[in-house]
Amino acid sequence: MEQAVSYHSQGLSRALAVLRVLAGAERPLTLAQIASELGLPKSTLVRLLSVMQDEGFVRRYGDPPTFAIGRVVHEIAQAYRPPSVAEIAAPFMKDLAGEVGFTANLGVLRGRSVLHLHVEEPQRALRFAASGMLDDTYCTGLGKMLLSTLSPDELAGHVPETEPYESWTPQTITTRRQLETELNRIRGAGLSIDDEERNRGVSCMAVLLPVEDPASPAVSISVSGPTGELGPRDQRRILPILRASAREIATAPGFATALQEVSV
Repeated sequence: MEQAVSYHSQGLSRALAVLRVLAGAERPLTLAQIASELGLPKSTLVRLLSVMQDEGFVRRYGDPPTFAIGRVVHEIAQAYRPPSVAEIAAPFMKDLAGEVGFTANLGVLRGRSVLHLHVEEPQRALRFAASGMLDDTYCTGLGKMLLSTLSPDELAGHVPETEPYESWTPQTITTRRQLETELNRIRGAGLSIDDEERNRGVSCMAVLLPVEDPASPAVSISVSGPTGELGPRDQRRILPILRASAREIATAPGFATALQEVSV
């Protein structure tokens, strides 16, 4: 049984190698050219190409024959939808939420709001759920972390137009001057804290994803939970875990490409 599985796996691997060779060619290739490229016997390739032609993966031209990618490959390519930022980040955020026991959030700036790209809640009775896809920038962990990446000239387009800003709790920052002081602190620490600024009894800590492409939007990840469970000692324990998750998401295959599709 194992020998049969190995044989079929080898055949599939060779068929995929043929597709890669044909995909990289500027024009249809002869049997000899494919054999030379892959180091396979012509007799093996004849059998493979015959099956692949019958299934529409390869197209045969002329006599002596040449071969190119078939219609089925083009149909598959047209149907392919690359994964979104949320789909790529989801498993890492699920692990984060499960490990620390808090809600994990991933967001980018969208005008004067934070756009939640993905929210992952922990499996516990007491948990903080995001109120919607958009939230304020000036009074949230995610928002302040993202605002800290902006120049003073850019900041005006991402905070309320008039002061005082809306006060959600006694802790809410309500002036541009207070906010700029807080953003300077965040830049130095590489960490943003929302200490009951948006919701009473709820605290949040956020860091940036280490996105290398300067043309990509800044992305922040946070964890939110009961204030009594996110004190300074808890923050010191969680910070390395949060930063590790940020690195894992930023370096995950396909993440950089998916991020280019995010409109801000």
